[in-house]
Amino acid sequence: MAVMDFARYKEINDQRLNYREMEDATVVSYYRNTGCGDGYRIYLKLNESQIVEDASYTTTGCGFGIVALAMATEYAKGKSLTELKNLTPETLESLFEFPERRKNYPESAVQALKKAVEDFESGQSVPKEKRITKEKALAILAEQGHLREAMLSSVMLEKENLNGVDFSGADLHNAFLQNSSFVGANFEKANLKASFFNGADLRNANFRGADLRFAKLASANIEGADFTDAIYDIGTRVDQKQMYIFDVMKKAGKDLYLSKEENGNP
Repeated sequence: MAVMDFARYKEINDQRLNYREMEDATVVSYYRNTGCGDGYRIYLKLNESQIVEDASYTTTGCGFGIVALAMATEYAKGKSLTELKNLTPETLESLFEFPERRKNYPESAVQALKKAVEDFESGQSVPKEKRITKEKALAILAEQGHLREAMLSSVMLEKENLNGVDFSGADLHNAFLQNSSFVGANFEKANLKASFFNGADLRNANFRGADLRFAKLASANIEGADFTDAIYDIGTRVDQKQMYIFDVMKKAGKDLYLSKEENGNP
């Protein structure tokens, strides 16, 4: 039985090894762990010989997911695409050995890294013109005073104070919004498919008519929030005590949420 190195586990999580957005990435790939619903984003910078010069990631996942992705991106540096295609969970575990019950994390990290290679080769990487960083989103907010109708797909706005901001009609699908404060914010008719609000403060926020299919609101504070006519599906995740919001929402059939959307290609 594997004995985990807890000191190293804590160090990787504290330092957030390789956890960052990469503005000059050659490929940006989105992966959804269908087992737990966590979102992964892989960034790879390739040189002219298609060797990985730099690699990073972002995730909504837990500490084990962070360690697995840290090891995957650390392994990727200096490697060819062929080497990444041949990566196995066993190879990844030579860098950090996971407990038996957590073997699914290196497996998912390997799948996410391989998907990034596939997205690059097939041209399915997130196009540069559609990439938006936290800094750019906040700059737009500072200039306009709102983010209505903004194209914010896959944006990372973690641990931000966005109380009262108007996001109505904005495209926020696949957005990482966890642990931010959105008290009184307006998300009316916003596209929030596969977005992550884990741990967010959503008190008195307006979600009327918003698309929340496959969104995650685990541990979010939704006191006073209005979900009237918002759309949900079998992938919408809330805490057990929050199930009452479905009474005023509209259920969409699972056929409306395509499998390729779940894999990060809406």
